[in-house]
Amino acid sequence: MTNPIPTAGETTIIGLPAITIPITTTGDRPLTQEDLDTIARLSDGTALLISTRGAVSGSRYLLDEDEITVGRDPRADILLDDSTVSRSHAVFRRTGNTFEVVDAGSLNGTYVNRQRVDRATLRNGDEIMIGKFRLVYFTKSAVIA
Repeated sequence: MTNPIPTAGETTIIGLPAITIPITTTGDRPLTQEDLDTIARLSDGTALLISTRGAVSGSRYLLDEDEITVGRDPRADILLDDSTVSRSHAVFRRTGNTFEVVDAGSLNGTYVNRQRVDRATLRNGDEIMIGKFRLVYFTKSAVIA
């Protein structure tokens, strides 16, 4: 017979407190004031992707290089770890102050505003779907006139 481990009479929980983010009726995450403040502080020639659906909902990805890779491969600049995402799924490319998304020959395709694309120039509010993940594209001009 083993003896039970003595306890201190209390429970300790280690971790972060739960964060409640309101969701819309479609299940997509709306922008928060913090998101809007971050978008307003973007530098020229940069953009922000905000995840609205998927395991990384609420995550933000800064586009601040000429080429940013997306995929399931751990070496991707933006790692989306799900079987619906190809290892090398897509690339975001910067030309001047604009970005385009280019499909990298993925099996499930890359979608912009629910249309499958091989390549598309992005505009504020465009929704990029990669596998089951949805990312919304923003530049500073989305919140500053």
